[in-house]
Amino acid sequence: MHTPFSLTGYRVGLRPICVDDVDAIMEWINDPAVTRNFANMSRTITRSQERDFLDGMIASDTDRLYAIVGSDGTHIGNAGIHKIYWPARNGRLGLVVGHTDAQGQGLGQEALRLLITLGFEQLGLHKLWMVHYRTNDRMRHIAIKHGFQREGLLRDEYFHAGTFHDMERHGLLEHEYRDLRGSW
Repeated sequence: MHTPFSLTGYRVGLRPICVDDVDAIMEWINDPAVTRNFANMSRTITRSQERDFLDGMIASDTDRLYAIVGSDGTHIGNAGIHKIYWPARNGRLGLVVGHTDAQGQGLGQEALRLLITLGFEQLGLHKLWMVHYRTNDRMRHIAIKHGFQREGLLRDEYFHAGTFHDMERHGLLEHEYRDLRGSW
């Protein structure tokens, strides 16, 4: 079992996910407007499946999943570092702001900064990386804004909605984070 960490920003905070979060997650997990950029979320997810997923995340040695909590305590989304490869100290970032009324206000970007800080400062990782649809210009902009470097194009990497999709990968190294964190 891993040690939980929590971080608080100006308008959002991150706290370790718990199975009691399942009801909040079920409010948005099956909304295509929220999950359209997640290839593995193309099917309806039941409460039981989501609870099993949360149990797995909580028990995992290679994943850290956090609830994104608004300043009023509302669970507005999830943020995680996944596929952590401890020998090389790297992990894949994932983030979703689930409540549509919380989208478009920069809360996801604030949660991303907290997640990056957690990865480097508390987990001691050397590299964080993310992938997104090649056509997702907004995510590309956010990655570059936060110091991530484009590492490549993964051709036909995901199959979603009956079509293969190219994915773009971005990475951020620990020393790049340390050079940029003050500008956030």
